Amino acid sequence: MLNDLFMTDALLKLVSDAREKANRHGERFNIFSILRVHRNEAETHSRFLNELLSPQGRHGEGSAFLQQFLDGVLGLQAAGEGPYRVSRELATVEKRRVDIVIESPDIIVGIELKIDAADQQAQLHDYYLELQRRAGGEKHVVLAYLTLDGKSPSAMSLNGLRKEKVVCLSFADEVSRWVEACIEKSQHKPALAHAIQQYQQLIHNLTGKGGTMSNLVAGELNSDVERFKEALEVEKSLPKAKASVQEMFWQELRAALEAQFGITPSVYGGNSIAAISNDYYSKNRNNKHVGIKMTICSLGGRDVCLYVNLYHAIHYGLRVENESGIVVPSPDLREMTRKEVGSGNAVADKEADWLVCYYYNPVAGDDEKIVNFYDFNSAAVDLLDDEVRSTLIADMVAHQAELAAKAKALFSR
Repeated sequence: MLNDLFMTDALLKLVSDAREKANRHGERFNIFSILRVHRNEAETHSRFLNELLSPQGRHGEGSAFLQQFLDGVLGLQAAGEGPYRVSRELATVEKRRVDIVIESPDIIVGIELKIDAADQQAQLHDYYLELQRRAGGEKHVVLAYLTLDGKSPSAMSLNGLRKEKVVCLSFADEVSRWVEACIEKSQHKPALAHAIQQYQQLIHNLTGKGGTMSNLVAGELNSDVERFKEALEVEKSLPKAKASVQEMFWQELRAALEAQFGITPSVYGGNSIAAISNDYYSKNRNNKHVGIKMTICSLGGRDVCLYVNLYHAIHYGLRVENESGIVVPSPDLREMTRKEVGSGNAVADKEADWLVCYYYNPVAGDDEKIVNFYDFNSAAVDLLDDEVRSTLIADMVAHQAELAAKAKALFSR
């Protein structure tokens, strides 16, 4: 592990003991994590929350969970008694999709859920306008922005929408307490209660709340001054250590792409690979997208480019730039590409300015291969291993070469 490189023997033992305690009652056995869907926003979190909120959900508890959410989380005690309709992926006029929408004769609530996905241009602004349009001046409109830690949305997503129009919620606090209340209401149905407990544990694992290993380590550190000081030194060194791992990844990926294509990819989001890696873990990041790119082919004033991009997790694919080098949506090329290669598996694949976008080759990988430099997940830590890093980069470049070859053949017809 990355932390192990900078820990004293005392800290290593503390972490090892905490890991053992955390699993004493099976807390680390989580079905969502085992199935590798623990960070999937659309197919795990959105679906599970929608199922709990829906009065017609298979939980069979009617609107009990929904009322608890409206009252306890959103503070809408006077929301009325329904009837309520809860839906997923509500299409907007702008062809966006609101993750979850709760609607009654008196209210309309839109919930935008973020685990790893980045904010999109004018996303919350457009969602709020859609909710207002559907409300028709006759319903109370609430737009909730749900993240792991309750952070505020970006100015890019708000696009002029006042911050007070958005209710910021966190999985760590508000949703965790609501899920706990749902468990209490489900005690007469053990199977249901256990299923919700599994989701609660998933939230704890993602946020570091509850009886997780992080809490156990914190409890031990709080009782030992010297170990606390040692931990502070480790904390100070981690940003630089993480940046060095990221820089190593970019340098080797760039070299592999140059060897494959005979072209040196250019860096964007900073002056150099060292700069984007170091700035990523500093205050200079400013929510920028960074990465490397190279032109694959040209089509009458448009360049089809291979992008390897980083916001939270590494994702790559094909994008189109205009003559000024600006990424532009190209619906015609996007449709052609997707007919040829299908859809990608990255969250960004839904965005119009990607022809196709992947976290990994779907033929040879799974979610365990998603390298998240923001959370520095296990796949990012594994990059410290020379063989693992070399294999991952080789697999990634092979898939990128395959995409580039298909794009050249497709657009030369």
